[in-house]
Amino acid sequence: MEPRNDWLSRLVAAIDRRMRRRLGIWEFSDDPDCILRVGLARSRWEVTLSDGTKIRCGEVIGMIHAWNERVPPMPPTGADLAWARELRRRLIRSLQLLARAVQEDPRLQGIRGFGGSGVLRYSPAILRLLERLGIETYDLPSRTVRDWAEEQVGLIWTWLMRRTYNPVSVEGRGVEVLSRRFYWLSREKLLNLYGRPGAQTGDVRASA
Repeated sequence: MEPRNDWLSRLVAAIDRRMRRRLGIWEFSDDPDCILRVGLARSRWEVTLSDGTKIRCGEVIGMIHAWNERVPPMPPTGADLAWARELRRRLIRSLQLLARAVQEDPRLQGIRGFGGSGVLRYSPAILRLLERLGIETYDLPSRTVRDWAEEQVGLIWTWLMRRTYNPVSVEGRGVEVLSRRFYWLSREKLLNLYGRPGAQTGDVRASA
């Protein structure tokens, strides 16, 4: 979806392009259904995932980012079942493509965990979707002034990105509807759930 054609949206889109270049975020697939990008960063957290994978503080991880131009636009009437199904289908396809990239892209060799900090409207339906996709989410409170400042900037930036690429999703809503959580998916679970031919065409829990 092309960004809105007003000065603020054009500015946000330009800043987003510059930030992606600066942070080394890239498109790991040219499949038209892929709605994710990936970059590399050092983890600021130490966490043990449900499959036993231990991510160390300072370890290089894969940071998953939304490919905002590809996220299905929310219909004028708001989120409905058809939109949710399409979003789920594209997320599953994107994770299948990421699993392929993990096995083929030298930049992702040795990466044991994917995730990072995500700002979303974490409704019960969204949390159930993430769980079914095999993605773990954690509430981690801000520990420092830097953490708090980054959280506030992240909330505002996410709202601006949604206004630019998916305006219906924030129409009549402010940043207060968004919250920050940390999400993780280990390499082992990614390959187990999405790396096999034909994997994840149904409910991921059936294969977990």
